[in-house]
This record gives sequence, structure tokens and C-alpha cells, in this order.
Amino acid sequence: MKYIGKDVLGLPTRQLVAGKGQFVSDVTLDGMLHMAVVRSPYAHARIKSINTKPAEAVPGVVYVITGKEVIENMRPIMEAYDTSAMGAKNVKCYALCPEHVRYVGEAVAAVVAEDKYTARRAADLVDVDYEELPVAYDAEEAMKPGAPLVEPDWDSNVMVTRDFIRGDLDKAFAEADGTLSGTINTQRYTGAAIEPRGYVANYDPYQDMLTVWASTQNPHPMRVFLAETLGIPETSIRVIQPHVGGGFGLKIPTFQEEPLIAYLARKLARPIKWIEERYENLLVGGHARQTRLHYDVAYKKDGSVIGFRAKVIADVGAPSALCGWGQSFVTSYCIPTCYKIPNCRVQLFTVVTNKCPWNAYRGYGKEAASFLMDRVMDGVAKATGIDRAEVRLKNFIQPEEFPFEQVSGAMLDSGNYPKALKRVLDIVGYKDFPKLQADARKQGRWIGLGIGQEVTPEGCSMPKSTLLSGYDGCTVRVNPSGQVTVLTGVTSPGSGNETGIAQIVADTLGVDVKTIRVIQGDTDTCPYGLGNYSSRSIIMGGAAAQVAGNDIREKMFKVASQMLEVAPADVDSEDGKIYVKGAPSRYVLFKDVASTVYRDCYGKFASGVEPGLEATRYFRHPNVYHQPEVDGRFSSYPSWPNGVSACVVEVDPETGIVKLLRYCAVHDAGVLINPLLAQANLHGGIIQGLGGAMFENLVYDESGQLKTASFLDYTIPTAVDAPSLEVEHQETRSPFNPLGCKGVGESGVTAPLGAICSAVENALSHLKIDFDQMPLTPDRVWQEIRQAQQQRA
Repeated sequence: MKYIGKDVLGLPTRQLVAGKGQFVSDVTLDGMLHMAVVRSPYAHARIKSINTKPAEAVPGVVYVITGKEVIENMRPIMEAYDTSAMGAKNVKCYALCPEHVRYVGEAVAAVVAEDKYTARRAADLVDVDYEELPVAYDAEEAMKPGAPLVEPDWDSNVMVTRDFIRGDLDKAFAEADGTLSGTINTQRYTGAAIEPRGYVANYDPYQDMLTVWASTQNPHPMRVFLAETLGIPETSIRVIQPHVGGGFGLKIPTFQEEPLIAYLARKLARPIKWIEERYENLLVGGHARQTRLHYDVAYKKDGSVIGFRAKVIADVGAPSALCGWGQSFVTSYCIPTCYKIPNCRVQLFTVVTNKCPWNAYRGYGKEAASFLMDRVMDGVAKATGIDRAEVRLKNFIQPEEFPFEQVSGAMLDSGNYPKALKRVLDIVGYKDFPKLQADARKQGRWIGLGIGQEVTPEGCSMPKSTLLSGYDGCTVRVNPSGQVTVLTGVTSPGSGNETGIAQIVADTLGVDVKTIRVIQGDTDTCPYGLGNYSSRSIIMGGAAAQVAGNDIREKMFKVASQMLEVAPADVDSEDGKIYVKGAPSRYVLFKDVASTVYRDCYGKFASGVEPGLEATRYFRHPNVYHQPEVDGRFSSYPSWPNGVSACVVEVDPETGIVKLLRYCAVHDAGVLINPLLAQANLHGGIIQGLGGAMFENLVYDESGQLKTASFLDYTIPTAVDAPSLEVEHQETRSPFNPLGCKGVGESGVTAPLGAICSAVENALSHLKIDFDQMPLTPDRVWQEIRQAQQQRA
């Protein structure tokens, strides 16, 4: 292979670095209007009336719309998941809330004006009379009888439950040498893309065509959702994804603003733009993570865990059409991650509250599962006196045991967890660290070392879902001059997958990667596909590109073999040549073969093949199981990349500030198509993980008001906060993917949680502090140090 496995600069890099990319904000059309959204100031309230006249009287205002018009003319927003297939309660969500708001920021009206400033000023004049209602604030409190109901038609605030059981837990706990119990809390936080959400919608009544430019990750599913909500044919909608300034899952549809701006563009027959403000992004752009995990562990003296119970209580905010609540399912589905525990029970309670709904966010619940298991393994190590690494090695699933079925039915495809852990310990200098730590303590410095595991299943595929499934499509087209165009159903939010797909097709056809053009993100041009989420772009889209490329390769080899007077099996291709195996000097140019197919289809070389060089193929991942009655299991993730990190921190006891001195990682995503871009994704993921471990926290008060709605209050890490990252890759091929790859887009986010928490505890080992709440902000660390010192005094 000339390109697969090699560092290739991202195809759009030059354009983006030069500032020549086109984002939704850059789309400007003649006669364009601007939309501003009126949002609820209450977390829970009934809308008594809306007076739009003050807004309509503002010069430059074109239209004002409320929920009354929406429910009369639009259908409920289509769900990303089929909640009935998941056994979950559902709710009808509309583009504007008609009568009952469930969280601060929910859209209740919108103003369309000649410019965005007039639209915003008029929106502030829309007078909404609310009747404030009691708020469900805490998930466990919201589960109790008599708690305020987020949805009045539901019998409780529990949206869905799951109960995974394997083995004999009572026997395991009876035979244990020791037990542990505890509770872990992960905070609510979110992604902070450079570009918030944005849409431009334009309707051409003469062609009956609605065109939507969207900062989205999923153009084709978005088209389906818009068609269903507006009640118009999909063929009357075109969705275009320009460049996207970051997605992280948070630009997965369908939000209220998407069908709303589409409806208004059709109604007014003028183009309309809406660009999300940063405060709106933090308020309603989708949250994630807030989960409470209760656990009980039964262990033996040698450190082996023989029994494990977990109760997962997820605060998913208000129910919506978004797919974010599914993260709670994934948390329970992944436990106990990379460990083989024979007796296990995992209970899930997905609970709605009067907060912003969850949307997908990089990690998608896997981070909570891995963080829990890091805390468990560290706890067993402390209880038994056995080294933290040895406890993990004792309980790992072993390489020869794959594919491995976990308690949830999840089928883990491949991995070598012991090898990765041992390697990262070598990199960080684990054996020599106690001496380094002792020397630092003599100097008055408190340093510590921590370990964090991550298992990050990818390629999510849910039953009966328009959005989430284990397939995608690709078209490979060779023109008469020999250049190659690839049209793919997957999209890139800036991660570089278009470059990886070009590399795959270049190696499949044997051409220069520079001759390949990759087109994504246009529903009128590209084959139907599901876009970008769950690291699927190379797993599904890359595999589809290879399959389609093989069809073209086979046809061209038939023609070339005729031209070279050998059998098709005797030729191969590279560097733009199709040559005889073992005799590379005997060749025909790739472009000449393409020309022959198109220009001499009745001649002696090409008359035996169908004219044209174009193939559209779909790849469906085989490691997905949706028929438990047939397959004996339910498994929704086909690919299981994994990694381990070790970090060194220094804690300032006077301020509680944690400084990251070193961060080392070994990651296994199977075969890497482009190590340079894989490394870039990992670096970005690790920094996001650091944010979750040390900085980021979306804080609500008991009335459901978000207190951190700007970067003044919501702290994210910067380059100053991160050391140089020491990252290596390990390759354990997936047996289910023809490329052997497993995905790397969500990797790196998870391991920092356990690693940093473990490292801070190690630095404070003399104080015997256990952290069960994230993030480890200076005030939290400082308070724990002071409490421990007071107890010792």
C-alpha cells in the first residue's frame, strides 16, 4: 500500500489555512432575511398568551411566528431514535413550543427581519405571559413519587430503564474476600466548537425546491427529518453542508431551529439566515454527561473482581427529538468495559429534568463507563494493597478471548489491553516514579501518577433509526481522462476523513492521491448516507469506498489485461499504471485504460465490459445484531477501539491548582489509514478530556437557571493548560472490517478522566483523599486538602 498507513496532509488544509473555506455564515443571498428566536426564561412554565404586536410594529420586521401557527401547519419533529423500539417514553416536540416549556431557552416564538439586529431587537419585544411551574432539578429526586413531572402526560420522570444481568451475584459477594461500595458523579458539560450552529434556507417556488445550507453532521437524515416535519417530499429538499467548524456530535439534528427556518423560508419565499450566538449554544445547543453511578464490588485478595453491581442514573434534561439521551444507554451498555467480570448487574435509569436536553457529544456515554471502572480498579488496588496496574492486568479481557461478549450483549471485536498498558507504563517511567515522587516531596512538591483506560465503541447502529445505522454508501467515478471523483455519504466536521477516503481509493485503484477529488455533504450529489457520528466515517464510508473502488478496479483490469494480452488475475496497479505482475515494465497507463472504456467501447479491448466507469456501493458492518431472538444477543456497536493513558501531575496544596506535567497515551484503533490525522484527532480528544477532568461544568441552580452561559463562567482548556502529548499507536485489526480499522474520532476524550483523578489522589496519597466528583477544579481540590488536613489534626 502506498497511501494507507501513511501521513498525508488533509485535502482541505490549504484552503482552510488560507481562510478560503466556506461556512454557513459566509452564505449570502439576494434579499436575505434574518431570524431571531424568542426563548423561555423559565425552566418549567405554561404559556398563557403571547403578544407579538410590539415586535411586529418594529420597522424592518417581516414576520413573527408562534407555536400556534407551528402546530397548525407542521408535524412534530421526527425523532433521531425510534423511542418505541428502545422501550422508551416519547414526546411530541415542535419547532416552537405551543403551550408548555420544559427548560430555559426552549424556543417559543421567532422574528424574521431585514437584518439580524432588528430581528433580535424585535424578538426582545415579544411579550409572553408565563405561569411558572415546579421544577424537577435533581435526577434522583425527580425519580421519587410526587416529584414535579417534566412531561405531564407521563406517569414518572423515568424515560427508560435497562437491567443487564449475568452470573450469580449473591454467590460472588458471599465468596468475596472483600467488598467496596461508592458513588461517582460526572458533571454536565458540552463541546465548544469554533463555529456554533447556523442555517440558511432558501425556497424556489418555480422549482418547488427548498435548499438548506446547514452546519450539520448529517445532511441526508436532516433532509428526511425536514420532509417529515414540513410534510413535503424529500425530492423537494436539498441539504448542503459547507465547511463545518467542529461538530463533536453536537450538530446532529434535529433542533427546533432547523424545521422552523425551513418553514419560514417556504412561507415567505425569501432566503433566511440564522446563526447561533455563543450564549444560545451553551444554553440550548445540547448538553451531556451528568450521571450518577452507584457501585458495589466483590473482590478476592489477589485483586480479581468476581462480582460487580452498578446503578446508572442519568440526568438527560428535557425529552426532545435529539439522540443525546441514548448516551445513558451506552454508559450502561459498555460497563464493565475492558474487564472480564463473571458476575455482573448493570441497571440504568434515564431520567428527564427541567434542563437543556442532552445531545450527542464526543464520548457519548462511554466516558462515564470507563471512568467508573478506573475508580473501581483504583479502589480495589487500595483495598488489597496491590499495584494499580497489576489489578488492571489481573482483570483484563485477554487478547485470545476476542470477539468477547459483555454482560449487555455487546460484542467487542478485538484488542490487546495488557500490551497497551505495559507500553504506556514504560513510556511514563512507572517503575521509577516512586523515587521521583519521593525526591519531589523532599523539595516540597506534591506530584502524582495516574492511569486511565478507555474503551470507545464506534459505529453506533440502532434499530429502526433514520440517523444511526451500521452502513453507508459511496460512488467512485473515473472520467475519460483518468481523474477520479469520490462521492460519499459520510461527512467531515473538520476531522479529515475525506483525506482518508481518498487514500483508500488511491490504493485501491493504484493512482496518485492528488488525482482524486472527494465530494461530501450534498444530498443532490452524494449517494444516500448517514453522515458523521460515532467515528463511522472510515469504518463505514471508507469501507464503502473500497468496495466501490474494487468494482472499478475489476472492470479496468479486464480491459487492461486485454491490452497487455494477459489474464486479469495477472495484472496489478500502482503510480497510475496497470502492469503485469512480475514484469512492471509491461504496463498501460491508467488514464489510457479509462479513455479506452469511454472512447472505444466497441473496440477489441473494451467491448466485453459495460461502458462507463462508475460504481455506487454500500457497506453494512457485519458485527451488529438487532434480532436477539435470532442472534441470541443485542449488539449495537460493531467496533471497539481502546486506549490507556498515564499522566503525571503536580498539586499546589496552597491553591488546589493541578498542573499537568506529562501525558502519555497508547491507542489502538486497528489499522490507521492516516496516522497524521489520527494523531490530530487524538490530541483534540485528549484536550477535551482534560477540560472535562479539570475545568468544564454547566451549573444549574435549583430553579433550573443555567449559571454558566458564557466563556466568562464556563472554562475550557487552552494551549497553556496542556503539556506536549506523548502518543503512540498499537494496531489490533478488527476482523469484521475489510480495512481492519476501528475508528479514532471519539478517542482520547475518556482516559484523562480516570488518569488525572488517579494522579491527583496519588499526589495526595498521604492525605488518603478519594475523589468522587468531577471536575477537579482548584476550589474542589483545595477544599478536599483542607478537610483531610483538619481530620488528621
